[in-house]
Amino acid sequence: MTVATGSRVSIRRAQLQDRPRAHEWLVRSDLTPQVYGPLFPERAAPTPDQFAAHYVNSYFDGTRPYAGRMFVIEAGDADAGCIAHGPIDLLNDVVELDIWLAGSQHGGRGIASQALAVLAEWLQATYGVNRFLARPSRRNVRALRALRRAGFREADAPAPEVVAKLGLRAGDWADEVLLFRVLPVPSSRLWREEGRTYVFFDSEFTRFLEPELISIGAVATDATAFYAELRGWSPERTSDFVRQVVLPLLDGDAVPPEMAAEAFAAWLDERAGRAPTTLISDSAFDRWAIAELLGSEDLPAGIDWKRVAIVYEELDQATQALGLRRHHALDDARALRYLLLDAQTSPATD
Repeated sequence: MTVATGSRVSIRRAQLQDRPRAHEWLVRSDLTPQVYGPLFPERAAPTPDQFAAHYVNSYFDGTRPYAGRMFVIEAGDADAGCIAHGPIDLLNDVVELDIWLAGSQHGGRGIASQALAVLAEWLQATYGVNRFLARPSRRNVRALRALRRAGFREADAPAPEVVAKLGLRAGDWADEVLLFRVLPVPSSRLWREEGRTYVFFDSEFTRFLEPELISIGAVATDATAFYAELRGWSPERTSDFVRQVVLPLLDGDAVPPEMAAEAFAAWLDERAGRAPTTLISDSAFDRWAIAELLGSEDLPAGIDWKRVAIVYEELDQATQALGLRRHHALDDARALRYLLLDAQTSPATD
């Protein structure tokens, strides 16, 4: 399935049958010496088993989209290489990208740089992450050139300092360069399209690090609403804030996640069956919550998602003014709806 297209490349989701080819392109093409070999003694080319252990099945079947995904780069009628993103760190708003071409015949045409730019923009629109990281060796001149053409720039701070601050994995290269591309944060205003249904969505979860979903709430512009509390999360894994603020607001009528997912999907399908429908949330964690609940990297047919970056203090003020419960998923969705539809008197484009 093609997910994003530029003027020279398209990116489609890789499937399990693509994994052997992806490995071959990495370790047996005429570009392999630019990554492995005498100039790079600190790292050996991975065996097929090692490659599969790193790029596990979920990179190819989409069952854990926030844990990483592999894509095939298409240029014209040819598969030109692979590009992958690692785990999406929503807490630090960063995700690492990796790319390799199938051979030198695809080099020098801007394919790699455009694939990097296209994937970054798609990831922001789809999952809400705004900061993208690549970690090549300083010896890999071709990679550095492609990344800089794609808008990546070297971090100002020393690499070890950045690695520690962001909690990154250990690097692959002794002379690694940390290159970032940062996309503008989405607008704090909503441009409303006539004839479209908007669903304002919020979620509560156990903590920012390795979260577990507790509840979801949604209110739609067709005067309907949805709320569910979920079973299965671990009380001992909740943060102090969640224990003190969120849990006391729960209604206590939790249902199995599968039941909540079925009911929410049916509710969304009903909205989408009547009009094009956009889910609106103020946080990328809410997009994670939707994927976690529905167990899919795709939204239901007829549904798209948009993040609108509301300042948290504005939500505090709105819930207080409206007499709502701050950090209750349904009431926070109501406050978001108020701020984006009722409190904004003059729409502006994004």
